[in-house]
Amino acid sequence: MMIFLILGILFLIYYFLCGSYGGFHLSMLFLWLAAGIVCLALAVVEFRFGGLPLPRGVKKGAAVALLVVLAVFVTGEGMIVSGMGASGEPGLDYIVVLGAAVRGNRPTRALRHRIEKAAEYLEENPETVAIVSGGQGRGEELSEAACMKAELEKMGIAPERIWMEDQSGDTEENIVNSFRMIDDPEARVGIVTNNFHVFRAVRIAKTLAGGRITGIAAPFRSVLLPHYMVREFFGLVWDGIQGNL
Repeated sequence: MMIFLILGILFLIYYFLCGSYGGFHLSMLFLWLAAGIVCLALAVVEFRFGGLPLPRGVKKGAAVALLVVLAVFVTGEGMIVSGMGASGEPGLDYIVVLGAAVRGNRPTRALRHRIEKAAEYLEENPETVAIVSGGQGRGEELSEAACMKAELEKMGIAPERIWMEDQSGDTEENIVNSFRMIDDPEARVGIVTNNFHVFRAVRIAKTLAGGRITGIAAPFRSVLLPHYMVREFFGLVWDGIQGNL
């Protein structure tokens, strides 16, 4: 009972923490609320009835199913972690900087980290061209691509080194639309995105675009990181079903 009670309380605390920090509109934030409610409900059942009143065979089957789900989840998270330290390679022909939310006309923290990482790479590799990719979403006064271009120019990157792709709405479209702008099938390309997103983004790029592709991880240090890593797992599952990986 105690473990369900503790987990339920922790999940609910994290739900409200993420909501107060990043807004309750965060994609898939409801998972923490649902997990908290389920765990507290199981704690109540355990306290009142000493466990779920189910046949032993059903309980064993549920335990096996839970172990399988946990094994798949841990494997997926391991894949995500494997890309979090990606640093690319020097002298790439292009880097594709994936968009993230813009608040008004200013980049959010996640997008700011991507922009700063791109600027750092471009300063160290003066021949590399950046393709900034992202359309305009709800609540955004300009496209994510336009925001990134403006910020990179403020950081001293020459405008002619920054190409804009401002029609995409998700990672798949980011990749497809950006690679259409590259006319060299042998070009070496780096994908710049936040660390938790690198593995999936690179796999999508290799599947949909092919070529010589590497990841460049921008840091993301925030209380929201566990949430984004869990959400990314579901992104992996969905893209696997879609055949994008």
